[in-house]
Amino acid sequence: MIYMQDVWYHIDKYPILSNINLRVKPGEFVYLVGASGAGKSTVLRLIHMELMPTRGFVKVADYQSHRIQPHEIPLFRRKVSVIFQDFKLLDDRDVYENVAFALWATGVPRRKIKKRVFHVLAEVGLSHRRYAMPSELSGGEKQRVAIARALANEPFVLLADEPTGNLDPESTHEIMQLLMRIHRKGTAVLMATHKETMPDTQYPMRMVRLNEGKIAS
Repeated sequence: MIYMQDVWYHIDKYPILSNINLRVKPGEFVYLVGASGAGKSTVLRLIHMELMPTRGFVKVADYQSHRIQPHEIPLFRRKVSVIFQDFKLLDDRDVYENVAFALWATGVPRRKIKKRVFHVLAEVGLSHRRYAMPSELSGGEKQRVAIARALANEPFVLLADEPTGNLDPESTHEIMQLLMRIHRKGTAVLMATHKETMPDTQYPMRMVRLNEGKIAS
């Protein structure tokens, strides 16, 4: 599913990441841990192919960083979704439109959009808030909208970059439970966080620790 082999990433000859080897199996949940500056977000951006390795390569499903063509990137990113710490919602659009935007942007027929949006909003428990504006939502609700948007194109990989970093403990628990439910349905989840303790869950997860741009354990 995800395979990083001997990956280095430099900026102005300074190694941000060095000699990264990582595999994530289909449907696996991996917890990517490290302090600020350890390289967690860079790993996610390389997997999303926003960045390309200076050395080595990244393979996600059938897409490889050293072979992917520019016209293939939009199709690739429909299946590799990202959620962020700061939600990145469109403030001038309601919940429904924020989720639908991910489908409009990829050319999904309008007749299919409504059904899909209602489905993912129900999955994250926000059907009743579909016409609310982002300013009317709590932090936990905003993150659930962001997750619904990420799920709209039915990705096989969900990349989560500090998704609970701005949330209170109760909202954090709710978001983690939601990510676990998504994982149990077969979507691979790679979650970057600075928190060194594994979440309290009965479901299997694997921890990968980054330290100064290298996998420490």
